[in-house]
Amino acid sequence: MDSNQVQENGHMPPLEPGKQKGYLLKPPVEGLGGWLILVQISIYFSLIAITALLITNVLPIYEPEIWDVLTDPSSPYYDAMLVPLILFETVMNIIFVIGLLIALVMMYNKKRAFPKLMIGYIIASLLFGIVDFAVASQIELLAETDDGQSLTQIVRSTIYACIWIPYFIRSERVRNTFVN
Repeated sequence: MDSNQVQENGHMPPLEPGKQKGYLLKPPVEGLGGWLILVQISIYFSLIAITALLITNVLPIYEPEIWDVLTDPSSPYYDAMLVPLILFETVMNIIFVIGLLIALVMMYNKKRAFPKLMIGYIIASLLFGIVDFAVASQIELLAETDDGQSLTQIVRSTIYACIWIPYFIRSERVRNTFVN
């Protein structure tokens, strides 16, 4: 019997599986494809970039010959706010690396908390950039050497947040993927 024909009881025949009103139903969008591929790339990139920053720029500061110059009040490089800033940056970057590793595990296990973790990470990263810039601009040595990259990074982070936070909140793929 053709689906356009009426059954003996006067009703339309049941629709074929996967059809509704003659149109194929789209399968639900799920999985780590689509825009989530960019999220994965971003997490890996951030993990590599922050780890490289810690190894090449932050950890060498703790070498005695550099640390002593920065912490000696008679040194021309001394500023009372510098050591707390260095410690803050170190701790926050370590927290970000740990958070990104947790995010990777949660993402591949499709954990329901992953979108919230990513939103929290994005917000924390933006706030960290703003606080770091505000404090660093008060330290003469850092303010003199600032080439505008810090402000550029804050603008980039703001744009990133404006794109990805709504995506994590509204995306059908995110809702259908992170269900465990």
